Amino acid sequence: MSRAGRRIPLLATTAAVALALGLTAAAAAPPAAATGTVSARTTAAQTAAARTTAAQTAAARTSAARTSAARTAAAQTSAAQTSAARTAATKTAAAKTASADAAGSVTRSRAAGGLRRPAARGVLRIRGQLRDGGIVRASGLRWRPGRLRRGERLLSFEVSYRWRACARRGGGCRRAADKTATPFAARHYIVGHRDTGMHLRLVETAAAVVETDATNFTFRIIRDSVSYTTRGTVRAFRPGRRPVTEFVNGLPERRTGSAEEYFEVDRPHYDSADGRPVQRYRIDGGAWRALPGKRVFYAGHLGVGRHRVAVRTANRAGATTLRFSWRVVPLRAPVPCRRPAGQSCWYPPHLDSRHHPMRWDWQIGRVTPLQRTGASAVDIYDIDGFLTTRREVRQIRTTWQASTLAHPKAVCYLDLAWEDYRPDASPSPRGSYFPAAALGKVYYGYPQERWVDFRQLDELKPMLRERIGMCARKGFDAVELDDIDSFDPASTTGFHLTPGDAQNYLAYAFNLVHRRGMTVLWKNTPGLAWWGVRYTDGAVVEECYVYHECFASWQRGTRQDGITCSKLTGRTPCGWDVFTADRTASQPTGKWVGEAEYAQDHYVCDPGAACRHKRDFATFCRRVYAPPDGFAAVKFDVDLDGKTFYPCPKGR
Repeated sequence: MSRAGRRIPLLATTAAVALALGLTAAAAAPPAAATGTVSARTTAAQTAAARTTAAQTAAARTSAARTSAARTAAAQTSAAQTSAARTAATKTAAAKTASADAAGSVTRSRAAGGLRRPAARGVLRIRGQLRDGGIVRASGLRWRPGRLRRGERLLSFEVSYRWRACARRGGGCRRAADKTATPFAARHYIVGHRDTGMHLRLVETAAAVVETDATNFTFRIIRDSVSYTTRGTVRAFRPGRRPVTEFVNGLPERRTGSAEEYFEVDRPHYDSADGRPVQRYRIDGGAWRALPGKRVFYAGHLGVGRHRVAVRTANRAGATTLRFSWRVVPLRAPVPCRRPAGQSCWYPPHLDSRHHPMRWDWQIGRVTPLQRTGASAVDIYDIDGFLTTRREVRQIRTTWQASTLAHPKAVCYLDLAWEDYRPDASPSPRGSYFPAAALGKVYYGYPQERWVDFRQLDELKPMLRERIGMCARKGFDAVELDDIDSFDPASTTGFHLTPGDAQNYLAYAFNLVHRRGMTVLWKNTPGLAWWGVRYTDGAVVEECYVYHECFASWQRGTRQDGITCSKLTGRTPCGWDVFTADRTASQPTGKWVGEAEYAQDHYVCDPGAACRHKRDFATFCRRVYAPPDGFAAVKFDVDLDGKTFYPCPKGR
């Protein structure tokens, strides 16, 4: 993936098969229980397997991010509107549950084409208190992946939960009142005030992502869904009871290096006869303030120490106060790259031995790296960390031709968002690396990818350690961490993350890369480049020319991520020349920056084509590549599959 919103059609999916499911059901249960009927169904869109190749996945990830809507004229003048924002962790609660039973049977047809759908055991039920403010949960089903055929490999397996409120049992449904943004953690549901008088419907979906051809990295996604609708309707909140609410979509850890936080509060639970509640909040014992209409409030910039927030919900029945406290600790300081005695880290230099920006190629859309030779040779290959083998990395570093080095260096591409086609992607409780409550909204319309709640650092440390360790074991020289800007804008991910949340997460991740003996590259995110240059050893940036963002002088005076962009020598410069101008003992010519423009933007022309001045390839190179603090600029195809490669200054 890349910066928020780049346009690209999804090349990934073609319908392979649809499972036709049928059902007969009958139900009976005690009157006080949450009872209902079971149905099982799938649609071609839900259960049809998706074939994807690495060129269609990694490429879609890397280029899906900039839609034309997200990159408007305003985005050209302020990179604050370029990126993505916050995702959500589910609210959790404990409550008494009332047992509910419903008898029924599910009849399914065989999957066409020999595909084996996920298998469910048991009968789906909704158990709990079917009342405003009550807690209900999915119960009765256990899923497992379908049996694999020879040569197939299960990449991930996940179960999601979708709650609906229905005017009648047969239809008239809408999204239920709960605002939880984490479908894999939504097994429990807090019944909302707007659900009163409605039937609750639960759709439980299992998805298996199966690799069918390792050579081309072809995989299929096979889904199966079962639904259950309660017979009874949601009862009203008890009259005379004080109204209540809860935090939703995650909280900061009890100890965090982030100095700023958002909090989201659910709609109140109350009896209408007692009047609509008024909600107010306060921070650190300060004045009470009216809760904003979207029920999200900002705690401000906080100092080191203990902090607390409180939310008061009141009507004629009385008032309740919701509280949370946490401690802000100093942010981790940068640590240098270290390797075993006698070995040294490779720091990507701004300039090669010919005093030009060091040449690179970006091939994360390929399964097998493609060697550039002759005049097209490069010194740096940025390639997929999962798909590239240890043997291929060794070949690049020991036998391939380079432009100015003895042999090229290899950069390990890792995405900090969640991708269901990675072998470690199964959410908890099945998997060990991605907590279900940390996986939020879909990444810009790509259902195979979701934003991750950076606040949950302790829960995500095992994933970071394993992935970065994989890069080290394969022998990579450096690591590129993508999608580091999920705080911009705040509403994108569902978690309402802040730049401070990203800094807390990234400081740990960058230091971990250095501790494993590799250098690390910053990715996009101009509003924090002034901070990131302290922790990283170079950068990769996309489309800074077409959006006029490359250099600090181009962005000076714009407002983004809570700061005003300064000149290069100021406190908060936003251009990527903050890297190339950062000369250190390890990088005396500055830190390397690779810049990518895309053919699909129809802006930078091919070399030799007759174009208007700004779009002319030579003009592009003169403005981005040639300045003293310029970048290794290349025009690629968005698939990043090696087919389009026009590096400055001559396009070869």
